[in-house]
Amino acid sequence: MRIRQLEFFVAVCETGSITQAAARLNVAQPALGVQLKALEEHVGVTLLTRTRRGAVPTEAGTLFLEEARHILKRLSEVQRRLRETAEHRRRTITLGLTPSLTTVLASRLLHTAMTKLPNVELQIFEEFSHTLLDRLARGRLDLALAYSVPEGEKLRRKALLEEVLFFVCAAGSPFDKPEPLPFAELHGPNFVMPSERDFVRQLVEETMATNRTTLKIPYQVESMQAMKELIARGMACGILPYGTISREVEAGTLAIRPIVAPAITRRLSMVWSADVEMTRDELTLARVIEELLADVCPGHPAFTLMGPAGPEAAVEPAPS
Repeated sequence: MRIRQLEFFVAVCETGSITQAAARLNVAQPALGVQLKALEEHVGVTLLTRTRRGAVPTEAGTLFLEEARHILKRLSEVQRRLRETAEHRRRTITLGLTPSLTTVLASRLLHTAMTKLPNVELQIFEEFSHTLLDRLARGRLDLALAYSVPEGEKLRRKALLEEVLFFVCAAGSPFDKPEPLPFAELHGPNFVMPSERDFVRQLVEETMATNRTTLKIPYQVESMQAMKELIARGMACGILPYGTISREVEAGTLAIRPIVAPAITRRLSMVWSADVEMTRDELTLARVIEELLADVCPGHPAFTLMGPAGPEAAVEPAPS
């Protein structure tokens, strides 16, 4: 089995087409096909099924795809560290943040990182939590701060804080009232939410199911900006973290109400790959993040810091 064969197989699975994979990898299609056949002969099972629409992994291929990605990610990390050691060059750390955290944390984090990590270029990517975890699993992020992280063998996590979600409506609308909103009254308004893959929506719907009620969701939108515009126009309401709408609340275009009896909360975790030990720079960045959160959270209406102990994995230093 060759590394190149694994790269070919992953590319075909991601594009769904041998032709597109060959174009992406800049190799001849027949050569790619020969390598895929050799890979299947080596592992002793059929990994791909050819259809009119392209190529899709078999059941065994789906299992092999996950392992192949982790092998390639691990190899890429080793190669990167060797290059950086040999060249003594400035390294890059890629960090994923959710939209709510970008508002609260990003500028402070970039400023602090310049001082405490002078040899690191910090790149921040903003996505919903489920997308960040996908990127992390594919080796496209080094670290991520994500909410409601499911248990799994491929990712490690450390719980950082609990965050409450708010009912959000247009300022001046009939729903804009000074008192908290009882949970039982959430069935009334129309809501805009992301797709069912989004962890906030899953959390809300699980809480609704536990309390035997449902939401009316006529609008399904993946863009946070588009969601906020729909709410500001009075077309729908939302259940959102404070960080995503803090500027609009301060500007007076959106209004928030705490949800009570019960409140809806979610847990923020620092997440990284279980296949790769954190480098010293990544460990330093993780500590910087925790220090900044400790400064931000006290007195904040949405956040409550968690203690260092807990069932989640603790951040351990990389071996010297």
